[in-house]
Formats: sequence, structure tokens, C-alpha cells
Amino acid sequence: MVAFLVALLAGCSFGPEIPPGDPARPDVIVISIDTLRADHLSSYGYDRPTSPFLDKLAAQGTRFHHARSTSPWTLPAHTTMLSGQLPTTHQITDDHLSLDASLSVLPEVMKQAGYHTGGSVATLYVSRKFGFERGFDFFDDHGITTEKINLSGGVTVDKVIESAVDWIEDLPKGEPVFLFLHFYDVHYHYDPPAPFATMFDRAPAKGDRKFKNYYAHKKKPLTEEQKAHQIAQYDESIRYVDSELEKLHKVLSDGGRKTRWVVTADHGEEFGERGSWGHAHSLYAEQLRVPLIVSGEGLPAGVVVSDPVGIHDIAPTVAAWVSGKLPEADGIDLAPAMGGAAVPSRPFPAETFRFKTRRISLYEKGLRIEWDVRKDRRELFATDEDMLELTDLAQLRPGDLAEISKRAEAVFGQPWVANAAGVVIPKKGAVLSQGAHKRGRVVPGQTFQVLPYDAKVRFKVPRSGQGGQGPWSSTGTQPPEGAPLSFKAQVKTSEVTLDEETRKKLEALGYVQGDE
Repeated sequence: MVAFLVALLAGCSFGPEIPPGDPARPDVIVISIDTLRADHLSSYGYDRPTSPFLDKLAAQGTRFHHARSTSPWTLPAHTTMLSGQLPTTHQITDDHLSLDASLSVLPEVMKQAGYHTGGSVATLYVSRKFGFERGFDFFDDHGITTEKINLSGGVTVDKVIESAVDWIEDLPKGEPVFLFLHFYDVHYHYDPPAPFATMFDRAPAKGDRKFKNYYAHKKKPLTEEQKAHQIAQYDESIRYVDSELEKLHKVLSDGGRKTRWVVTADHGEEFGERGSWGHAHSLYAEQLRVPLIVSGEGLPAGVVVSDPVGIHDIAPTVAAWVSGKLPEADGIDLAPAMGGAAVPSRPFPAETFRFKTRRISLYEKGLRIEWDVRKDRRELFATDEDMLELTDLAQLRPGDLAEISKRAEAVFGQPWVANAAGVVIPKKGAVLSQGAHKRGRVVPGQTFQVLPYDAKVRFKVPRSGQGGQGPWSSTGTQPPEGAPLSFKAQVKTSEVTLDEETRKKLEALGYVQGDE
């Protein structure tokens, strides 16, 4: 490992230490750069030179101009990325849940196809704590469940790559590799090393504004000077990651390995567009529009796809390269789009139920609804024409708002069914969505949704003198046969418990926050 670091710093070649791969089966490398907005990459039109290496990859492959995440925070987005399932299907929307082991994920497909599978990740929410080691021969989450070092933001891109290269060095010659790398450097604290730390602005100083939580900065927003400095640090972090990826590319090329690259992000970051700083609390473009670059051996070059695609398309696309399938996936194979075909029109749902946020979104046919279901506040954006979503059209286009609202209700579903008349009482903080409710009243045959999906609900008949029945939930104990409520969907999740020390470290990173 020491030799690896010295050679990287010196820009040296590694040919003899990296075994050659299979010339008939190129390696597949999936890169997730946590918190990376698409519009901060040069190839997506940004005016700073943040991404020279990624720009080259894009020019030599396919750049998806309008790629969408399904969630503005790490755990649900990465569950989607590696399973191909939308959150409306997998329902992993908070950190007490993980994907059930019975559901297929991309590393398992690649392993079944004869690939050596390796993963190196930089945060708890993509760790073995949530089952992300599944399907990997080698998986390094850098002591997340023991030393907890990656809960201090200490696992930098160079360490993630070192770990993966060390593993590849020990593999047999002539065999293909599937590699999944997750980087945290573009997530706050945005703290790259020299010379990147002063590339676009001054070095960080003791008195700089520190991130607290979304609502703290909504009450006291950054000044323009503070915001400019944080954005510069964010951009410097992108350039740092870009530089390290270029070194990895050289290492593999010098070793005689042919590669295919998929570069994306789980979500973006708000920098004052809605009056605050951070992510996880809303679904606007700055948080859901992410980069997607697919490039490498045997793939089309110089392609730009303008049609909308999603991170749920990544796993089905990569699986198709090895004739594999993810039977439960909601995404599609993007190979036809890379060959010039139009991408089929379809809805793109997203949601965030983090903390006490209750927001859903649907993008379809150029329009998007941002729906705060807790406050019943709806915004409408012509996203294809207004990529930054700066103009709310809800008042100007009430017909379109009504239509996309109905579509959202259909896409998010109404899996709960009332078998008797009474009142549905959700857990405090949950919302009854869809269906004609008046203070939770339901009649036989009425259908509805509960948000968050896993929230517990009880059923009570007013003035009956009887206590309520339940509680039941979609991911826990569901109503038995003959109960006044039924749940008509199949959800497969596993429970996760985080200890108090872990939660305190997450709070320091902004992952556990106060409410509005």
C-alpha cells in the first residue's frame, strides 16, 4: 500500500503490479460521488474546471443530460442504485430499514456472471450495517461497525481507491472485475487537501460558517460571501475526486485492463436556492438532478442523451452487459438510448420522509410536482424548460397541476383498504395520503396510502366504547385476516438498529437533524 501511495503521488505507472484482465470481458467500475450536483461538472455546463477527467470520459462515452435521483439522501438512493428498484417499491426511506436479502442486487448478478466483485465505500449508509456487502467477494466499509472512522468524514477518496487497488493486485490474471466505489469528499465538510484547497478560493479559516442542519440555515441563511466560499470548497472537492479517478484510470490502463465506467451520484446539494443549505428535506432540481456518464470499452462515444433517465436504470443497464437480469427492478436497460434510440416515456417518482419531512414528487412529460403532503402544499415546474426549477407554475396552470396530482396519487398507490367504517389513526408525524379522508374517517372499500410507508396505523370506531385495533404497518406487523384494514402490497425489508454512539456521530455530520 505504501508503494501504491508513493507511485500515485509521483504519477508513476503500476503495470507490473496490476494483473491483466479478461480482454473479452472488460472490467465494470461503478462510481458514486456522494452529494454531487450535475450542474457543477464542466461537461454539464459549469463555468469552473471542476472535472477534466470526467469530461473526457463523457466525451468518449455517453453523457445523460437529464439523470434523476429518487431521493435526496444516501441510503434510499444507493438502495435504488444497486437494486434498480424505486423507493415506492423497496420502501427503504429511513435508517431503521434495509433491503431484504431475498431481493437481487447488482453485485450478485455480476458475481453469478463470473466477475470478481469488490466494493469500497466511505459512509455508514452504504455499509454492511445496511446489507450493502451482499454479492461482494471483497467489501471494505473502513471499520464502520467497529472503529467508526467513516462517521467522522475521515475516509477520503484516496483511501477508498487504495483499498480497491490492493484487492485487485492480488487477483488472478485474465479474470474480470466488478468494482463499486463510493466517495464522500463532495459531501460536507468539503475539505480537500492541497493544492485543491485553494484552487478556486482562499483556504478554509477558523471563523468559517459550519454546517449545523437544514433548518438552522433556513432561519439564518449564509451571507453571499459565506455561500460563495462554501461553493468554492465544494467545487474544489469535486476537482480532487476527479484527479484521484484519473489516477485510478491510469493504474488500470497501465495494468492492461479494459474497463467500462459508470459515474453518478446519489443526490445533490442545496446552496441557498430555497433559502437554506444541505439536502434531504426537499426534492428540487439541485438535489435530484445528478450526473450519469457511461463510458469505456465497446460502448458508443460522443453521445448525449437528453431524454430523462434515473439512477434506477443503472443496475439493469450494467446487468444487461453480462446477460444478467434483476427481476424485481423498476429501471430499464439504457443501451438503446446510448445507440440513439428514444428513451420510453415514464413517470419518475421521488420522495423524502427524512426526520419529519413528508414530501413526494413526480416528474413526467416535462412537468414535475413538488408536494409537501404534511402541509398539502403543491408546486408545479416545467422542468424541461426550467432545469433549475426557479418558477412555480401552480397558480398559472391549475389544470396541469390537477392532472399531475392525480398521476402522483396513482404512482404512489393506495395499498391500504378499509374493510369497515371508522377512523384511521396514524402514528404521530405520519400522513394519510390519497383517498377522501376527513380527519382519518374511512368507509368500507376506501383505499389510501400512509406516508412514510412504514408508519404504524391504528383503527378505531368512534363512540363504540371499544379500544382501537392495531397498530399495523407495511413493513412490520400487518393486519390479520378479518381486520378492519387490509394491506394489499408486498414489501420486503429488514430492520436495522443504530446505537447511540453512531447516532451522535451522524448528528455531527448533519445526518440527524432538528425539525422545522
